[in-house]
Amino acid sequence: MKAALLLASVAVACVAALPHPDAIPMRARQGSVYKDSVMALQWNAANSGWQRNMTVNYFEQLIDHSNPALGTFQQRWWGDFSAFTNQSEYAMLYINGEAEAHGSPDGYPAVYGRNISAAMFGLEHRYYGESMPAPLTNRSMLNYLTVENALADLEAFRLYLQGTVLKKEVKWFICGGSYSGALSAWSKATYPTSYLAAWSSSGVVNARFDYYAFDGHIVSVLPAVCEKAIRSVFDQFSAAYDDPTQRAAMMAIFGTPAYFTKEDMAWMLADGSAMAVQYGSKNYLCDSIVPLSKTNPFEQYSTIIKALWGESFTSSCYYSTECLSNAQYSDQWAAAGYAWVYQCCSQLAYWQSGYPNSLRLDVITTDYYINQCRSAFGQNTFPDTYTFNAKFGGATPNATNVIALQGSDDPWQTAGVQAPLGPNYPEVLAQCNGCGHCGDLMSPLPTDPASLTAQREAIVNYLDLWLGRQQQQQVQLPKSKRNKFF
Repeated sequence: MKAALLLASVAVACVAALPHPDAIPMRARQGSVYKDSVMALQWNAANSGWQRNMTVNYFEQLIDHSNPALGTFQQRWWGDFSAFTNQSEYAMLYINGEAEAHGSPDGYPAVYGRNISAAMFGLEHRYYGESMPAPLTNRSMLNYLTVENALADLEAFRLYLQGTVLKKEVKWFICGGSYSGALSAWSKATYPTSYLAAWSSSGVVNARFDYYAFDGHIVSVLPAVCEKAIRSVFDQFSAAYDDPTQRAAMMAIFGTPAYFTKEDMAWMLADGSAMAVQYGSKNYLCDSIVPLSKTNPFEQYSTIIKALWGESFTSSCYYSTECLSNAQYSDQWAAAGYAWVYQCCSQLAYWQSGYPNSLRLDVITTDYYINQCRSAFGQNTFPDTYTFNAKFGGATPNATNVIALQGSDDPWQTAGVQAPLGPNYPEVLAQCNGCGHCGDLMSPLPTDPASLTAQREAIVNYLDLWLGRQQQQQVQLPKSKRNKFF
């Protein structure tokens, strides 16, 4: 590259930013966070006069790219040609990750795509939604749910679009958030000539086995009085669960099935708070739990997490070893994110463990996750994160022309790129009270913090440069305490 962009992450005190709804897991899509994000997207679309394309298409995809003889399955995809013309030069591949997909790309990726007259495509990830090589109950077929096959899916689909749908050479860029943000970076590393640029929003590129740093970050951004109240709830839960005379009544308050073990329920309760921080609802969490009720702390906490994530959150199969392991509950598996549990068990881990004085109880250990995985998927199931990171680069992927976006409150940034890896792999931090996971993917809103607006401007400048839309651009944003210049 002839010129480097001068970039620093933004450090501005501001209000919270909404996450993109695609980044919210299926088990948490019945609450206010998801609903507010969807409404905000719809408001933005209505004001712009644009609507995403909901017409589904199907691509015949290989079950296993290393063994074509196994056959194919139907993988769903969506396209948006509303801004694409005969003179257009660009195409975007948006990665739908660990949840069902619903339509063509939207949010800020679609805003940018329309602004450059790009054709925009979204592909549903294998084993999610209706893109199923086999039923989830066919455990042996889950062996083909791998990062390697997901990356090859994207490349095979891109080649199909290039040759059959677009029928001309275009300049490609790839985009995704969270796990899909990691896939975006890994795609650029694995197929370096296929994409001129990669947009990696909150990309969790570093597969972490004993992921205690997750809670470490949450504790660092929570007010002490809020942290103390949450710990008190969890400590009281632990005592109530251990007391046979209190356990059933306590679990009934939360609406949690009796087959949840102490570790299962402790994980669910911790995740209810962790996701509030992750998705920009830290203030709501803390305002609602402080002061903590002296008489009904369980009712208070149950009301909070159900408001955020929905009534079914506290009974989600995602957290239960028994539910994940017993086929009689298989009707709950898709909504619970069963395929994502398998991906973590077999390759990625991201196991958020407790430790003395962590936010979550220290009964949540890597041994707990290992035993859950082996119960659900077999005794040989194990995520070799050392080998995986050696292959894909861990915290320093071997790729160029990738922009890594982070939010200062997001605990997942500790599994991502946290500093620029060079002039062609910048990291841009939106720093504010409430800047969370994948905020840059959301449509711009009048209430957005200044740091998020500046982060999106950086995305445009880098993508424009790498796509050849401009030869040179220098941008210097307000400094943050961790940024380095290039």
